[in-house]
Amino acid sequence: MKKIINYIIPMITVLFLSSCEQDLDTEDISRITYYNEIELVGDEIYVIEQGSTYVEPGAIAFEDEADVTENIIISGDVDTSTPGHYLVSYNIVNVDGFAKTITRNVFVLPTDRKISDEYSGSYTGENSAGSFTEACTISHLGDGLYYCDDLIGGRYNIGYDYGAAYKIPGYFYITSDGTSYEALLTSSPWGPWGVIDPILDGTKFSHYMQSGTFQTPSTLIKE
Repeated sequence: MKKIINYIIPMITVLFLSSCEQDLDTEDISRITYYNEIELVGDEIYVIEQGSTYVEPGAIAFEDEADVTENIIISGDVDTSTPGHYLVSYNIVNVDGFAKTITRNVFVLPTDRKISDEYSGSYTGENSAGSFTEACTISHLGDGLYYCDDLIGGRYNIGYDYGAAYKIPGYFYITSDGTSYEALLTSSPWGPWGVIDPILDGTKFSHYMQSGTFQTPSTLIKE
């Protein structure tokens, strides 16, 4: 019995020393990291008239309770001489190297655009997949900037039953004479699409949607 006890005691000592060495190896390695909280000053969608001056609204950021706004890096140029969509990014990195980025969509619109709420509402979509009531909605966001939640009029969402994720939303403005419109930004699971040969007849929008070499007609008729 004495031999067994003499054997067990040294083993316990080795395990205890090994545990102490591991604690020393990991000492001060684990600690809390605080991710940056960053938010825009002003709106996420910013409309500015062609030829005017873009004044950067900026953003604010905090790391835990510390104000780290001065660490924000702003990138993206806005050419106010040319109508279009411009993306401004705000990036910040915390003390442990974790980055966070938010963005602002800036739309430069021509001064002679049409500004009216008459186009807001629900639309029937007509395209190569069929005719679909309540296929999309057009909204006037203000200052002559419009948003359509499916410029292809339900072709994929309803016609092919792919679901709402396959809508092709976009932002646009309407020309001053009310006979045409210009898409500024579109998105889809396949990337952005072009809106080709737009014709506006009252509240009837007709155009071709183009992705790469593929092109298909789409007509949106207000209900």
